[in-house]
Amino acid sequence: MEIILSAKDIYKTYKTASGEVHALNGVSADFEKGLFYAVIGRSGSGKSTLLHILSGLDRPTGGSVTVAGTDLSSYSDGRMAVFRRRHMGFVFQQFNLLDDYNVLANITMPLKLDGRKADPQFLKEVTELLGLADKLKKYPSELSGGEQQRCAIARSVLAKPQLIFADEPTGNLDKRVGEETVALLRESARRFGQTLIVVTHDSDIARRADHVIHIEDGRVV
Repeated sequence: MEIILSAKDIYKTYKTASGEVHALNGVSADFEKGLFYAVIGRSGSGKSTLLHILSGLDRPTGGSVTVAGTDLSSYSDGRMAVFRRRHMGFVFQQFNLLDDYNVLANITMPLKLDGRKADPQFLKEVTELLGLADKLKKYPSELSGGEQQRCAIARSVLAKPQLIFADEPTGNLDKRVGEETVALLRESARRFGQTLIVVTHDSDIARRADHVIHIEDGRVV
């Protein structure tokens, strides 16, 4: 068992006009390399906050997050951005594709920003797996919602990250396309040895996971 990501006693408090909001209250969890984790809970339970902290998009008020033995709290914002680009992939409910760039440019953008080139064989393997091999010259406006989501998955996988985070990745898709999206995410992660962490309120998706983390009122239940 290899632990790739570990959260210890995570607290997150937001200050609002009406007082403090305790989004997370002492959450601890370990994530093994190569497994699929579903984080479930009602709206407002703290599951998206947890995802943002695990991925370094946000910082905890208390507690620690370590990735492959590295404590993320030691990183500056700039260093954290580089670490995310090299070690993490992201798939969100909004596909976040750039309209002025074709599919190939969109899915290789994180590599380009990091001064790297896509491995041609790996690019071929990923785009064939995701059914995008014949769509690389198309633009986002020419694609269906499901195809745009597959682009987002390809982009998250191509840089060969250790971790893939997905926040409600099927929220804008119909049920069939949503199920296909999760199956592709899982297959991509399994084939390329990546740990997949999906935030979802869909119990059907959660049932496919290797482990389920249930969040209520900012705590693991």
